[in-house]
Amino acid sequence: MRKVLLLVIMLFAPFGARAASFQVNPIRVTLSAAQTTGVLRVTNSSDSPTVVQLQIVAWSQANGQDVYTPSRNLLATPPIFTVAPGSQQVVRVGMRTVPDAKQETCYRLFLTEVPPAPGAGFHGVQIALRIGIPVFVEPAVATAPALQWSAKRLSDRELAISAVNTGTAHIELLKLSVTQKGHSIPLLQEFGGYLLPGSQRTWNIKLAAPLAANTPLEITADTDGGSLHAQVASGA
Repeated sequence: MRKVLLLVIMLFAPFGARAASFQVNPIRVTLSAAQTTGVLRVTNSSDSPTVVQLQIVAWSQANGQDVYTPSRNLLATPPIFTVAPGSQQVVRVGMRTVPDAKQETCYRLFLTEVPPAPGAGFHGVQIALRIGIPVFVEPAVATAPALQWSAKRLSDRELAISAVNTGTAHIELLKLSVTQKGHSIPLLQEFGGYLLPGSQRTWNIKLAAPLAANTPLEITADTDGGSLHAQVASGA
């Protein structure tokens, strides 16, 4: 199952709790010159009305971290709405500018619950959900991710594995595994995340046993486009 960014905002003192709940489907939107709009459905699964506010941001990555900046390149409507218990709201996302000529552009649509004012005598916790849906805009030309892997031996018990996406489209790393060639026990095994075009991510590995210089390593990455395999050396 693909992951979306989910933030829980805690308000007020922790003596009781109130929580709304909503789901969003689909969890990713792809737009292009041929498909300039997309549709999401927001379902309120709680027993009280839920107010949801929308925000579109441009999405980039720097130093392995997501970076969000305000953007008017896309339009999401309605910008704020109320969903009755057990009901759905249709959200439309559309392009306001032409796609980039050569490379996929990346955005996130944040759906944030607006909690109601607490009632008289309420002393507890209100939990506001915030869900970030990836929105990708494709150019007219074909695009594809391209990962380049490298390894750096920081010490005999520490290793850094890096991936650079030199392609023109994102890739989602669902699961990443690094093993020493000829061994079955992974040195690293974890869920990955998105790697946008031109972005780099590094994983630091603490080793249980010393690793010799230039040790052959095997990398297996399960992605949204299938499994990828690479071999690198640990370095000097």
